[in-house]
Parts: sequence; C-alpha cells; structure tokens
Amino acid sequence: MAKRKALRKEVERLQAERNRSNGLLQEAEQIRVGKTQEAANRAQEAANLAEERKKLLVEVDKIKGELIRKDEDFVKATDFFKQDTAQSYLVGFEAALEQAATVHPSMDLSTLDPGKTVVDSQLTGKNLSIYGL
Repeated sequence: MAKRKALRKEVERLQAERNRSNGLLQEAEQIRVGKTQEAANRAQEAANLAEERKKLLVEVDKIKGELIRKDEDFVKATDFFKQDTAQSYLVGFEAALEQAATVHPSMDLSTLDPGKTVVDSQLTGKNLSIYGL
C-alpha cells in the first residue's frame, strides 16, 4: 500500500509537471506567434515606407522638373524685360534728341550717346552692353 501511495504521488507529480510543461509550451507558442506577427507587421511597415519613399522620390523629381522649367521661364522673361527696357530707354533717348534738335537746331548733338553718362560735368563713355544691346 505504501508503494501504491508513493506511485500515486509520483504520478500526480509527473502529471503536474506535464501540465506545467504544457502551459510553458503554450506560453512559448503564444510568444512565438506574437513575435512572428510583430515581425510580419514590421516587414509590412517597411514595405509601406519603401513604397511611400518611392512615391516621394517621384514627386521630388517632378518638382525639380517644374522648378527647372520655371527657372528657364524666369530667365527668358528677365532677358525679355532687359531687352524691352533697353529698347524703351533708347527710344526715349532718341525722342529727347529730336526734341533738343527742334528746340536748339544749331546745337551739335552728335557727341550725345545713350551709353554715356555725365561725371564731373564731363561725358564719359559706357559700354552699351549694360543695356543688353
């Protein structure tokens, strides 16, 4: 009888140990599943970020292209404005010469030049290229 009792206690101990082992195995499996899901989530997030990065790079290239075109348009408009301003200046200068010749027909206006300026009461030459001509 004592042997049976000892065997029963041993069986109970082994069953308890088995139950504890099964619990640990289930817990380990839950952790593994959780880690697997976490890894899958991270992989999906990385894939989403890579796709977003790709889209952003396409957008950056598009914006760069637009910026280059706008810069080219700006340079063209600036060049046109410079030419137009210089042309208006020259037309105004010619009109002023005509008026001076009309008011003072005997005055020699041949030394007057749109590229010259007065410094210390003297006409000094300037390059017409500053007016874009």
